[in-house]
Amino acid sequence: MSYQQPDTPKVIAVATLVGMVGAVCLSLVLGARVAVLLMAAACFAGAAARIALPVGRAFAVRRRAIDVTILVVFGVGLAFLGFTAPL
Repeated sequence: MSYQQPDTPKVIAVATLVGMVGAVCLSLVLGARVAVLLMAAACFAGAAARIALPVGRAFAVRRRAIDVTILVVFGVGLAFLGFTAPL
């Protein structure tokens, strides 16, 4: 009997795509500030997911600390710009 992995990566990929399309549509209606803050939230969610997922379940090219640091720095930068820039 062979073990077959569940289609979780496919489900996550589709959910991410639907979420991003929804964020773009929402930003078209509500403005650029919402889009920038949604991108910041996506960076923070990605950092949290990279911390929470086990090593075998995450798409890992670099070390976990580097991925989380980069995502958090991008998230903080985008959040700062979203709150301070005249958009």
